Amino acid sequence: MEIIAIFIGFLLFCLVVLTIPVDLSFYLEKDEALDYQAKLCLLFGFITIDMNSKDRKVEKRVLPKKKKSGKEHLMSMFRNKEFIKRLIRLVLDLLYSCRIKELNLHCRIGLGDPAETGILVGILSPLLLAWENTILKTDFQEAVFEGYCKAKIRIFPIQIIGYLLAFIFSPITVRAMKISLFKQR
Repeated sequence: MEIIAIFIGFLLFCLVVLTIPVDLSFYLEKDEALDYQAKLCLLFGFITIDMNSKDRKVEKRVLPKKKKSGKEHLMSMFRNKEFIKRLIRLVLDLLYSCRIKELNLHCRIGLGDPAETGILVGILSPLLLAWENTILKTDFQEAVFEGYCKAKIRIFPIQIIGYLLAFIFSPITVRAMKISLFKQR
């Protein structure tokens, strides 16, 4: 009986910890090189994790080629319209669970193709209307991405876990996974 009480207490403790919001602040700048700074604040700022990569070295690893990648059965999931709608709802729910407290964005973008640049700006512009300190300049002639972004975001882990579990165990996702696994065999 004591083991069950300890287990329930541990689960309640984990649930309480997951209800505490996590603050993420980052600064990203891209001119010739990419420079960024990021901090993750847990327990209302009592624990701060510096996520800068100045001390880390990135090594390129060459992986051996596999004969069959399995991408074919994953693509069959994306052919299902109901699954696509459920995936879009997951992305929107995850964005809703993140509260953007501050956003400063000044950038110049261009994809080289005027049509693709127009599509990208058409997607990004309505999303950036809510913030005053956003400037999005376009270059329809050349492929370019430069500027900076500074943001402070509050994330609620319990909401993210809830949305992910609702997505994974939804009948549409389970059905799409069964169909894709059946086609794999």
